[in-house]
This record gives sequence, C-alpha cells and structure tokens, in this order.
Amino acid sequence: MKKLSTDKRKQRGIAAIEFMVSAPLLIVVVFAVTELGWAFHQYHTMTRATRDGARHMASGALIGSVGIIYLETGRVQETGNLVVYGNVAGTGDPLLPQWSAADVTVSSPDASHIRVSANYNYVPLVGRIPAFYGGEPLTLSFQMQSTVEMRAL
Repeated sequence: MKKLSTDKRKQRGIAAIEFMVSAPLLIVVVFAVTELGWAFHQYHTMTRATRDGARHMASGALIGSVGIIYLETGRVQETGNLVVYGNVAGTGDPLLPQWSAADVTVSSPDASHIRVSANYNYVPLVGRIPAFYGGEPLTLSFQMQSTVEMRAL
C-alpha cells in the first residue's frame, strides 16, 4: 500500500512540473492566435469597405455618354466617408479604430478605371512589448493597405 501512494504523489508532482513548463508556451500560442484573428478581421473590414467605396465611385464617375471620367470633389469625399464610416455622410464611428477619411485616396489610373486605396495603421491588442533589456519598447503595429480598381460605369 505504501508503494502505491508514493507512486501517485510522484505522478502528481511530475504533472505539476509538466504544466509549469508547458503553460507559458500555451498562453503565448493562445495570444498569437487571438492577435492573428483580430488582424484578419480588421483587414477584411478594410478591404470590404474599400470595395464598397470603389463601387460607389465607379458608378458615378463617367460624365454622361462621352466616356470621360470626372473625379468630382464631393463624390471623392463621399467615397472616403463610405469607406471609413460605412455611409456617405460620414456620421457615426469609424469602422476601424483611429481610421479617418484622409487615409483613403481616389484616383483614375487610366481613361476607364477608378482606383480606391485605403491605408490603416494596425495596432495589435497587445500594443507594445515592454523592453526587459532596457531599450525602447517594441511596437507591433504595422501598415495595412487595400487597393481596389474597377471599371467606371
């Protein structure tokens, strides 16, 4: 009987040590997967909004039946508002945190197409990694870009 209870104690001790060794790695993996999912969500939101803005701009960029593209200032501003806020009036909160209509550019690369580009500075959930070595903290933010080109209608 004594031998059996000693073996159980040893097994519990080994299991606790294994958990202490593997738990930090598992926590890092969970944070990494969460961060990656958040980045994909924000990139998808940005590309969908850029596509909607390009569709809005392309639908009214041609002047009559002459086939000339005209980038009217009001329509360009509406497009920027549609991309960032989800509506042409520019009311409400931006679709992504810290995003503004100044991050959206509208251009015409040739005589029949419209190009809408959007930039977004992605700031991760973690924010910054503190500098344990005495230097500057590491920032994990990076620039996301989405460009959509459509034929003007």
